[in-house]
Amino acid sequence: CQVVACEPMGGEVWRVVLRMPAGKLLRYHAGQYLLLTRPDGEASAFSIASAPHEGRDLELHILGREPATLALIEELRSKRIAQVQVPLGDCHLAQLPDRPIVLIAAGTGLSQMQSMVQHLLNIGFAHELHLYWGVRHGDELYQAAHWESWTQNSKLVLHQIVSDHPEWTGRQGLLHQAINQDLGDLSQYEFYVSGSPSMVYATLDALVEAGMPAEQMHADVFSYAPRD
Repeated sequence: CQVVACEPMGGEVWRVVLRMPAGKLLRYHAGQYLLLTRPDGEASAFSIASAPHEGRDLELHILGREPATLALIEELRSKRIAQVQVPLGDCHLAQLPDRPIVLIAAGTGLSQMQSMVQHLLNIGFAHELHLYWGVRHGDELYQAAHWESWTQNSKLVLHQIVSDHPEWTGRQGLLHQAINQDLGDLSQYEFYVSGSPSMVYATLDALVEAGMPAEQMHADVFSYAPRD
């Protein structure tokens, strides 16, 4: 792929846009991810933030905090070429539920949910959408490209939750706490979650305790980091 953009988005997050080779039609589902080859030859997984209808450009949100990830970003900026394996992941929207959807993202997990939101809005999904985006500190809320336009959509309800920033003037707490406060019967919703294994399983346990059927939650973590 050609690297057509590599720019900071705030919160130590980089927006990377990869352009697939001309003539190679990429088929993927909203919510899938890719493997991006690092300078050392290893590959790292990143969610695709763009939606399938948006063409041959693939958008990624990469947290540039660890030395290895900073080295990857520097290579992308200098060489302008990237090698990827795509598509991967079974937490996606190939089949749509006939009920409202709750999307739950921690940090750059927003990238996976961005793809899903853009896809659902594009096809005119009939039910209400809730997007819960959580970070530890308010400074980690980076500038997502579509957030402002999403606020104008009456079917999409947006929530930003900060968990560890006492001075934060917006909503504070944990994602599952906010969901329990806002929504009634959790069995009426389908849930898609993106975050670390510990975050995903903690959210699963809390929402199951609050009445969500476990089979109505979907996350890639269930495949790559299964729990005993």
